Amino acid sequence: MNTNYRYSGAVLFALTVLTFFAIPHLIDDFLFDIPAEFGLTNQGAQILSGWFSVILVLTFVLVSRGRRGGYYSSAFLGAFLALAVILRHIPGMAQPGLYWSGWFSEVLIYGVGVSGIVLLVFSVIAISKKSDV
Repeated sequence: MNTNYRYSGAVLFALTVLTFFAIPHLIDDFLFDIPAEFGLTNQGAQILSGWFSVILVLTFVLVSRGRRGGYYSSAFLGAFLALAVILRHIPGMAQPGLYWSGWFSEVLIYGVGVSGIVLLVFSVIAISKKSDV
C-alpha cells in the first residue's frame, strides 16, 4: 500500500469522526447561545458556520487528493477545535451540576476534543511523511 495513501486514509477517517461530533456540537452551541457570548448575531454565526462547512469540505477534497494543504488544513481544524473545547467547555464541565443538556452535550464536547487531537496527530504525521512539496 502506498504510504501517502495510508496516511491520507487515517487523516480522512479522523476528519470524518471529528465531523460526526463537530456538526451536532455546533448546533448545541446555537441552542445554548454561545455565539452571543462572542458578540455574534445569529446571522453572523450562521455565516461563520457556512465558512466552516466550506473549509471542512475543501479539506476533505485536498486530503483525499493527498495534497499537503489538506493536511495543514486538517491539522489546523483539529488543533483549533480541540483548543476551543479545552478553553471554552472543559472549565464549565468541571463545575458541579448539569452541563447544558447533560451527558449528550458532554459526549459531543469530549468527542470534538479527542477527535480534534487525533486529527492533529495524524495530520502532523502525514505532513512529515509526505514526500513531495
